[in-house]
Amino acid sequence: MQVKDIVIVGGGSSGWMTAAALDVLCPHVNVTLIEDPNQGVIGVGESSLQQIRRFISLLGLKDSDWMKDIGATYKTAISFNDFWKKGESWLYPFGSPDEMESKVPWMAWFVLNATKPGKYTNDTFATTFNPVAHFTKYNKLTYDTTYWKPWVDTAYHIDAIKFGQWLKNNVCKRVKHITGTVTGVIKKDNGDIDCVVYNDKTLSADLFVDCSGFKSLLLGEAMDVPFESFHYNDGGCLLNDKAISISVPHENPEKEVTNTTNCTALDNGWVWDVPLWERGGLGYVYSSNFISEDEAQVELHNYLVKTRGKYRADQVSYRTIPFKMGKHKKSFVGNVIAVGLSNCFVEPLESTGLLVTHEQVIRLCNALSGRNGFIPKVEKEMINQVADHEIEGHKNFVAAHYAFSERKTDFWTTASEVVDYDFCGADNIFMRYGSHKYINFDFLTNLGSIEYNDGPRYCAAGMGFNPINKVTLPLSRMCNEIIPEEDEQALANAEKIIDEWHQHMLEYCETLPSSYEFLNQTIYKE
Repeated sequence: MQVKDIVIVGGGSSGWMTAAALDVLCPHVNVTLIEDPNQGVIGVGESSLQQIRRFISLLGLKDSDWMKDIGATYKTAISFNDFWKKGESWLYPFGSPDEMESKVPWMAWFVLNATKPGKYTNDTFATTFNPVAHFTKYNKLTYDTTYWKPWVDTAYHIDAIKFGQWLKNNVCKRVKHITGTVTGVIKKDNGDIDCVVYNDKTLSADLFVDCSGFKSLLLGEAMDVPFESFHYNDGGCLLNDKAISISVPHENPEKEVTNTTNCTALDNGWVWDVPLWERGGLGYVYSSNFISEDEAQVELHNYLVKTRGKYRADQVSYRTIPFKMGKHKKSFVGNVIAVGLSNCFVEPLESTGLLVTHEQVIRLCNALSGRNGFIPKVEKEMINQVADHEIEGHKNFVAAHYAFSERKTDFWTTASEVVDYDFCGADNIFMRYGSHKYINFDFLTNLGSIEYNDGPRYCAAGMGFNPINKVTLPLSRMCNEIIPEEDEQALANAEKIIDEWHQHMLEYCETLPSSYEFLNQTIYKE
């Protein structure tokens, strides 16, 4: 397939992110975007992961170019509160653990957590190995690269609607914008789309990008690509299906503008709490199998009273958003590729919505750039395979936040005792940890170099999935011919290093500006 002309169906963040990338990275193609004025924008994807910096860098943008215009803030971590148990929290910080990993083996913490749980609580795993966790703990930011790479290890809190509009107005210089409602397609004899029909007109292209959201007008409807649901009611492993979204202006921005997305478990789901510059973007993700919309609003209101006070809680207006979780069997079929919600969605936990969008966009631009717009069938299948593997990984990672919970409401008990999960892939860290817990005992030498995303390690530690206990510790020592006294001395040395590290990072962070101060100094300059 030779691609010279592209039509994007749909605006929103996915449509305009696609258009912006094609405009900048693929000057050899002509791009037209059709936006339906009557279609609402979901607009709750306000938290991103650090990979978005690659996307923004590819567009040639600096933070100072766009952050102020849309009220964005920096994000260094996700905090998970009450997921494992009520009153227990853990962090998933971005950044590299290299500083401490070379001094203290990963599994040393798990041994200390099992033997000294009062000191090595689940929330100390992140601060033991990752300096960025300390920036999160103390709400500090810096351009100092001593302990991290801020241009890599920082994500953003973003108003998704404003972000899409900013890209439209400031980046998409070559993109032709049409306002209209796509009502159908006309196909070629081979099953590809010849043109889309909108406002009694037609528009042809070599390639069509489906950014039509959950409707999936092109991939799902026109190309009839099957959709696999991740919802429990359909045989999947995830329970949630609705979100209530609200916006709360800051009262004390110096305190409320933090560098962390807070996720707090409630009785029937969880609340996201995203600090933008002028407001907090919040929402309750819940399962309608266990709670009504009115009851969910009451739960969210109670959270607001606790975190913002009754006066502000009473002022908010609620917007309910139903969503469907799952993926289409393929994301690139014929001359149609789907980006964003039109292809797949895992619930908002772990902020994968914008991630799957910009990663698919990068894959498309890469394919278009390699042979002057020629994309053979085999390359489409490669994109399909990578995209599918990606979304499956996100699904299983998100599911782990529920699967290992010890909370006792009907919702959480169903998640931990009833739902079937598939964590048995060889590259899944929970399977790897489990193998060491039940089969293999060479963890002291081998587990410290797991080739896997760090996120599941933080999740395993935070959710209490520890391969070490009073049975496995002596067994592992025997299987590895480790003398217990020598092992205890090694652990004592590790403790000393960890204690010194924590004290050092406390003193270092005291010299840094708060997140609000840093943003004010570097971006907003108010």
